[in-house]
Order: sequence, then structure tokens, then C-alpha cells
Amino acid sequence: MKKIMLFVLALCLCFTTFGTAFAETAAAEKPAAEMTTEELYRAGVDAESAKDYGKALEYYKLAADLGNAESMYNLGLMYHFGQGVEQDYGKALEYYQKAADLGSVEAIHNLGVMYYFGNGVEQDYSKAYDCWLRSAEQGEPAGMFCLGECFYEGHGAEKDLDKAAEWYRKALDAGYEPDETDQAHLKEVLGDEYQQK
Repeated sequence: MKKIMLFVLALCLCFTTFGTAFAETAAAEKPAAEMTTEELYRAGVDAESAKDYGKALEYYKLAADLGNAESMYNLGLMYHFGQGVEQDYGKALEYYQKAADLGSVEAIHNLGVMYYFGNGVEQDYSKAYDCWLRSAEQGEPAGMFCLGECFYEGHGAEKDLDKAAEWYRKALDAGYEPDETDQAHLKEVLGDEYQQK
């Protein structure tokens, strides 16, 4: 009797495991038309992670058409940097703007980058400054750092090393991780204070 009970228990365990695996596989293979906006976005992220940019583009576009700001932002990145698509600043700007209109802080920041460098738009330091201020006010560390750069360089704002230092500090406190060029500016403006961070 014990052997029969153990056999039945083992059989139930196998069916449960198989059933769970089958359900997960079925969800992963669900046609895009049956996916929710979030599932389309996640499928885009997974495809991009696997470097299947064609699939990522497809999923992101479907999710973006349904109003997903994260997908719009990721499409902006793909076109901005030519990742899996031909680089197209105009399309990048379009997707960043759509995502920014839906409140994407990262998209607002990247609009600032495009205006600062004149990627697909006429270079406009004032617009870059405005975008970075909007993103910084919403807690974006990169926006805070870029505001510091505006004051450091005198681009979009009057050159003011005290204000640059203030924004650099805020960026570092918010978790901004500077690259080598950023570090040189931080050392120049913050001096020994930066060395201690």
C-alpha cells in the first residue's frame, strides 16, 4: 500500500512539475497579439538582452503603440545609438518625446542630451538645460550632473562654479557614477571634497 501511495505521489509531482513548465513555455510562446502591454515590453527587453534586435524592435513598437512609455524610451535608445537599426536621430527624438510626454524621466534627460549635442535637432543649450532641470527635479542623477556641467561650461546657464558644485554634489548623493571626464570636472570644482567621496 505504501508503495502505491509513493508511486501516486511521485506521479502527481511529475504532472505538477510538467504542468508548471508547460504553462511557462506556453506563456513565453504566446502570440504577440495575445500579450498585454507589459508582456510585450518584457518580451522586448528579453529579446534585446539576447541581442535579437529585430524581435526587440517588434515587441517595443507593439507596446509603444499601446502607450507603454518604457518601450518608447527603449526605441529612442535603439535609434539614438543605432542598436539593431540604422541610427536615426529624428526617430530617436520622436520616441524620446513621446515617452517624455508620458512622464519618462530618462527620456526627458535624453532629450536634453540631443539638444546639447545637436543630435537630430539644432543645438540648443537652453533647451538642454530645461530638460535636465525637469529630469533633475524628478530625481534623475544624470540630469543633476548635466546641470552641473551647464554651470561648469556656461552652456544654457551663466558659468557659475558654485552652482556647478551644488549640482555635482546632488548628483553624487543621488548615486551618479562619473566617468573619467566627469571625474576631472568633479576634482576641479569640488577639489578635496570629491577625493573623500
